[in-house]
Amino acid sequence: MTRVLIICGSGISSELLRDSAERSSEAYHAPITFEAASYSSAMEGAMTDADLVLVAPQVTYKYDQLKQLNSRVEKIPDDVYGWLNGENLMKFALSELASNE
Repeated sequence: MTRVLIICGSGISSELLRDSAERSSEAYHAPITFEAASYSSAMEGAMTDADLVLVAPQVTYKYDQLKQLNSRVEKIPDDVYGWLNGENLMKFALSELASNE
């Protein structure tokens, strides 16, 4: 199972997006598990074994720092994050995972 970590400032909105993305991945039978974390917990090691790390728009100013910890870090598109669109997040994650194989 592929592990995708969603990071935001405090972990609250990433949890909402995670729940939506999990429902979509189950409906599409996608082999992805979504997890949510705050920026601080990500820096403490939550992202080290993630297959893909997706960063919320409000944390993109820390993108370079996160990229040093895990090379598979990508920015979540604003429209996906703003609407908490789990289906589009799942599709985005699948696309990023396929392009980085």
